[in-house]
Amino acid sequence: MTASSSIVTNVNSTSRLNNNHDFERVGENPGDLEVVVEKTSSNSLLMSPSNTQESRTVSTNNIKSKRKWIVLASFSFLSFSNAVLWITFGPCLYIFMAHYNQITPTYINALATVYMVVYPILLLPVLKIFDKWGLRQGVLIGAFLNALGTFLRFLGSFEASGFWLLFLGQTLTAIAGVFILGVPPKLANTWFNFGEQNLATGIGVTANNAGIAAGFLLSPWFIKEDTAATDIPTYLLIQFGACSIIYLICVATFTSEAKLPRSGVSKKLATFSTINAFCTDKTFMILATSYGLTVGSSYAVSTLLAQIIVPVFKMHDESQVGFLGFINVIAGMAGSVLIGVYLDRTFAYKRSCRILYIITFLSLGGLITAITPAVFQYAPVITSSRLVEDEITSTGILNSAAQIWGIILVSLMDITENINQEFTMEMPCLLLLAIAFIGIILIWLVKEDHDVKEVKERETRHLMNRE
Repeated sequence: MTASSSIVTNVNSTSRLNNNHDFERVGENPGDLEVVVEKTSSNSLLMSPSNTQESRTVSTNNIKSKRKWIVLASFSFLSFSNAVLWITFGPCLYIFMAHYNQITPTYINALATVYMVVYPILLLPVLKIFDKWGLRQGVLIGAFLNALGTFLRFLGSFEASGFWLLFLGQTLTAIAGVFILGVPPKLANTWFNFGEQNLATGIGVTANNAGIAAGFLLSPWFIKEDTAATDIPTYLLIQFGACSIIYLICVATFTSEAKLPRSGVSKKLATFSTINAFCTDKTFMILATSYGLTVGSSYAVSTLLAQIIVPVFKMHDESQVGFLGFINVIAGMAGSVLIGVYLDRTFAYKRSCRILYIITFLSLGGLITAITPAVFQYAPVITSSRLVEDEITSTGILNSAAQIWGIILVSLMDITENINQEFTMEMPCLLLLAIAFIGIILIWLVKEDHDVKEVKERETRHLMNRE
């Protein structure tokens, strides 16, 4: 993000408007970031770069208030629920296959991979929605689709013929995920002070991973093979009720950061141009590819965990699969928050990412939840000297890379499975390790061309008045 040549906070009294707001444009050279300064009747100054994806106006009072934790909590509940819905069917793969009369796991696995398919396809339209309507409306659309999708899933849960209704509902929750996954860094940089943003991002990301961990445990706990005909509708009804309540919580508590009237914003970047700028930036794309390979490998393991484990250990109780998946996810959740605190103090993004990648590779996804918030905040840092900051776009591209590689890896692992040997997924797992190792190599190629702490401090000065 390019700093303006000067920042003017002395608002001329002759510019007073009828609505008791003062506005003064900051002078800048062509191409510099234009900042809008607003003086409210309460004498608090609001500052916003006007050529970002949406108005970045944030009041100092709101930043320092408890409201930010309420907003973060309501979003975290939403992200948690969407992740539970994604992993619902994986831990009980063979039970769902029997319930819906499926001979192969392909269709049941599709209930998870649909999340990966819709994300890159719908990223651009969703970014346009956030760009036009703002953070609050985008999140509320996601929350509504989340609840509606769970209702359709419930209606399709009673018999085998309802599978396609179930799939439609799962597709809606997958679309809801497009509105959710990219929000944490945007929310953190909007509501939280300098020195808190990595922690807030870590909490937002951890909520999603906590939902995956909970989903691994809840499905086998609620659904038993002998009583699946009643257990499946009951569990999906509970999910519908929970997601409906979360939608109402979001409506009541989630507020947008936009305090400046739309008339005060003179310029906004086109979403397609922003995406194109990120996608043609070499350093960012190396980071995105590295992240996509590593996180996509983790998605593949989560999706196919039952296929990897059950044939080898001949398990008859899917709860063991769920517990192993839970442990795999939970291992990195504490690290996700801790790495946020560490980065807020040190800004050592490069070193932290390299270490986390190596540990994740050795544990086959054990610290993947800690990598996510670190990379989400690292991306704007390495591009801030060249590109306009846009956390939802950069995070959306990173997530798209992970989803696309997740689809590719799930497909490759399915194709290379050898049902004639005891460890049917031996070759797929070796392939997965090789691809994840490429991700480690790529993270070493990401270069920083500026001081990280200076970039973050400059960014924060544009978000709040530091008199």
